[in-house]
Amino acid sequence: MKLAIGISTMNEGILNLSARIKAIQKDHKIIVCHQVTDGNSYDYSDFFESNTVVIVKNEKGLSKSRNALLTQAGIERADYLIISDDDVEYSIQGIRELMSYINLNEDVKEHYQFKSICENGLDRKKYHNYQKTLKSLDLFKVSSIEMCLNVSLLESENILFDEGFGLGAKYPVGEEAILMADIVNKRQRIVFLPIAITIHPLESTGNQLFSKPLMIESRGAMFKRCFGFSKGSFFAMLFWLKKFLLRRKSNSDISSYQAFALILKGLRESD
Repeated sequence: MKLAIGISTMNEGILNLSARIKAIQKDHKIIVCHQVTDGNSYDYSDFFESNTVVIVKNEKGLSKSRNALLTQAGIERADYLIISDDDVEYSIQGIRELMSYINLNEDVKEHYQFKSICENGLDRKKYHNYQKTLKSLDLFKVSSIEMCLNVSLLESENILFDEGFGLGAKYPVGEEAILMADIVNKRQRIVFLPIAITIHPLESTGNQLFSKPLMIESRGAMFKRCFGFSKGSFFAMLFWLKKFLLRRKSNSDISSYQAFALILKGLRESD
């Protein structure tokens, strides 16, 4: 089985990337999508290994970058694509464990979620310690740097990231959950494997949910895109209850009422 690692980066983010991928560069295909929006010229000589491809795009939009990686993975005839970013490092042992599992189960067609750890080796969030098939509510817990996607399965149903969601798009969050929902809605399986592969600092971006109106509105749009208006509204209300009534942060700039209105706006005004 052929594994590719697809890395999204923008502008100067590419400058430190070659050092992060050298350990895996010769064993697996590396696909880099470099979005250049600052008008500068960049030297790609560090990426001239035979196993590395650099795609240059003069546009922004994280989902657009992810889709360029998926398209190139198909061109390269990769069986699986790990989604990644320019600030991520990798566990060589974890990649070996993943490939061993895939090769032992090569007749099984499915996608995978794996673990991401902090620089100190601890899990970045709470994971199961056993293999499990993801269900509807699990989809919203998967981040892009935990995905190993079966390229041929995606191509068979023309599944791509929704370019209306993600950084640089109208709605800046939700692209991972939407892709996961599209996969499950096409009756394809996503299986969690308790294998640590990506290494990334623990982030606090989740706190933005409580201070930025567009982040809240985007959740309403995301639930509608995943499940349709009726079922999406149900999940959106559960989300509001959990985040803004039961566990609301005292330092939030946005009231529960305002959050409710923003989620409704996302539900009503999104396509």
